[in-house]
Amino acid sequence: MNVERHRRPAGARFTTRWVMRLRSHAIARVMGQAGACARRVVLTILLSSATLTGSGLALAQTPSNAPASSAAAANANGAVVALPSTGPVTAIRPAVPIGQSTLAQGVAQIKERYNLSHVWLRTESDNGVALEAATPGDDVQQLLPMASLSKSITAIGIALLVQQGKLSLDARLGDLLDAYARQHGKPLDPTLRDLTVRRLLAHRAGLATNGFNDPVNGLFSGLAIRRVGGSADFFNYLDAGDASHSTGKSDFVYSNVSYLLLGMVIEAVSGEDYKDFCETSIFAPLGVSDARLPDNWRLLAPFAGWQMSTGALLKVWRVFDIRRPSLLTEKTLRTLLLDKQAGPVNSDRDVYYTLGVFMLAGAGDRSYRISHDGIADFFRTQSTYYTVAEKTVPGDSWAIVVSPIPSRGQFGALQRDVRRIIRQARLVP
Repeated sequence: MNVERHRRPAGARFTTRWVMRLRSHAIARVMGQAGACARRVVLTILLSSATLTGSGLALAQTPSNAPASSAAAANANGAVVALPSTGPVTAIRPAVPIGQSTLAQGVAQIKERYNLSHVWLRTESDNGVALEAATPGDDVQQLLPMASLSKSITAIGIALLVQQGKLSLDARLGDLLDAYARQHGKPLDPTLRDLTVRRLLAHRAGLATNGFNDPVNGLFSGLAIRRVGGSADFFNYLDAGDASHSTGKSDFVYSNVSYLLLGMVIEAVSGEDYKDFCETSIFAPLGVSDARLPDNWRLLAPFAGWQMSTGALLKVWRVFDIRRPSLLTEKTLRTLLLDKQAGPVNSDRDVYYTLGVFMLAGAGDRSYRISHDGIADFFRTQSTYYTVAEKTVPGDSWAIVVSPIPSRGQFGALQRDVRRIIRQARLVP
């Protein structure tokens, strides 16, 4: 913080002691026959006034005969301007915002504490004020793998089709994807036919968890892509991973396959390529221009393929604020985002999986927290990333991306550190 100091004008060179003596003579005359107690009260008030007058003159930063542009120039250069001798009071503004400096220090702490090479962190307050920082040499606007946070984009696409009356949450895959499957020369697996959109959104479709026969984790993406060819689509990729089978169970099992199938639903119902649909129906209306889907990530698109900046991700997540409906109406958000029909993901916590996010219900129907994290380690030749986002309604939202991936045992501690750093940056107790 730089503070500019200027000499007081000649007319201001009198001391507080001189002022006090002058005021004392005046007090004696005014007081007359008033009692000692009253004299002490008035004397205290006048002495305080004199002290403040002296302090104000001492703090004045521009001489009274300086041009009006002098204070403005000092402020533009980052100097602190307080109580000028003439003109309106100018607010104190440090050269580097305190919150921004705190966030940058927090990024450095996270990098060191978790032995990371890269950290990108952005937070937005409830009124839209943003702070962001990254490790030295990294661009805060860099496009980064969103990994499993891509599911929230797919879910928004499904919600839009429901909102437009083109899709029902209770629609069955057998009705939605029969023609789609025939186009690929292979019928839909019979165990998938009765699965509904609602069950897929909530990971309650009895599909493979992210393990042995998941298209990614059980059959490394490079191998799966080689088996189906670089120009293959979602249906062939699903088949190559041998993941197109449901147990029929409806308990919560987190599965990439659910959202791969939802990507197919978007294509079948909209008649558009998944990527084109997201760009024209989601990103364009939201003003997001820095989202991309690299060619070698295209087959992962509905559940892990998107890349964008942390700022773009938080812009997309504003859609989930029921107080400020934008792309999705309040009715749609209440029906899908705040849907508790399927029950919590764990019996001991009030956490639900709804529109591609984990939702923690709050005290009222307009109070909640959504969050999600993701791991991008699909291609052995590329760097690995861990991405987390959280939005509290009402409250702050934030997103962090780090590389390489910390140990799984550190995920919770990392998220707690981010919340602490943001509270410090926002000067919240």
